[in-house]
Amino acid sequence: MRPDHWVKTRPRGLVVLPILSGLWLAIGVGILGALTPGYSHITQFMSALGADGAPFAAWTNYAVFIPAEILLLAFLALLRASCEDSKATRVALICLFSYAALLIAAAVLPCDAGCQSAGEGASNTNAHIAHMAIAATAYPLALIGLVTLGLSAPKASPLRRVALPAALVGVGLFVAIAVFEDAQGLVQRLLETWIYLHFILIGKVAASSVSSPPE
Repeated sequence: MRPDHWVKTRPRGLVVLPILSGLWLAIGVGILGALTPGYSHITQFMSALGADGAPFAAWTNYAVFIPAEILLLAFLALLRASCEDSKATRVALICLFSYAALLIAAAVLPCDAGCQSAGEGASNTNAHIAHMAIAATAYPLALIGLVTLGLSAPKASPLRRVALPAALVGVGLFVAIAVFEDAQGLVQRLLETWIYLHFILIGKVAASSVSSPPE
């Protein structure tokens, strides 16, 4: 690929990839949720669709979750090539790359049926324990990465202006997953949507800077 073609293509990728990743995830979960008997988008985690014994587990994990994260990793690779190389951006991108990679790992290690802790006298599988630990680590890493990237942006950047308020909302949603057990699925989807909106904003800002670099 010629350098000039790369420069023209990169802004489109920065805008399109996070949108495509989010739509892939949302549409895939929506369709498979509708096909799964008794599944609730309000009370159940998205991972329950890919849980051990779920009717469409393989489709959920390998045709929805993993492709969505691969698209996100491709976006982050383009973002890495577009960002100024500073300590803050390196830390932020490491966190964001880790978020996407951990969610791929969570798809490979599905939770037990229903993605709930085992009742008294029972125990969860090692895959379930690993899955829940990975998910509990991935979301904070995403929030840390987003706020760090935002605070490293120029003062006039919209990323800088929304960084702290957005981080507070994100932390609130993450905590709410544990607090509102009867609405865990809904809160998780709100958190995912919040994270993806930030990726889309970051992509648009980065694409603008690539298309119109400072003289």
